[in-house]
Amino acid sequence: MGKWRRRNYQLGGSRALTYPSDITVGEEASVAGSRLLLIDPRGEIDENDLEEFMEKHVEPVFWKWWEQKKAAKRPKIEGIMRPMEAEVEKVLPVQPQDVNPGPPVYLVSCRHCGGQIAWRLDLGPRGGCPYCGAWLQLTV
Repeated sequence: MGKWRRRNYQLGGSRALTYPSDITVGEEASVAGSRLLLIDPRGEIDENDLEEFMEKHVEPVFWKWWEQKKAAKRPKIEGIMRPMEAEVEKVLPVQPQDVNPGPPVYLVSCRHCGGQIAWRLDLGPRGGCPYCGAWLQLTV
């Protein structure tokens, strides 16, 4: 495994780069990718296999890693939080609150359409179904 930085140069209507001298090359090379390139300089691996590997394994993981690395390099700005920088705050348990009860509500099914109605008794025992319009009388 090695790493190199190479200059791109114009070759006819294409851009090209040269391989380092210690890389073994074949007659043709297999290449897959778009912004990132995966190259088999000997051409022993089919370009479709390289493309499948690139799409499934390299691209998704690389871009996540790259964004995290870029975020870590950004200068700290007061009041702005970078990813994974949040501190855990101590959370207090929720305190129960006293609530005044409202009017009694009954869940009623309409005898005509079967629609469910939340029936408030403070509005009276008679009313219409909001779904089918049938007049109903609640008996408790």
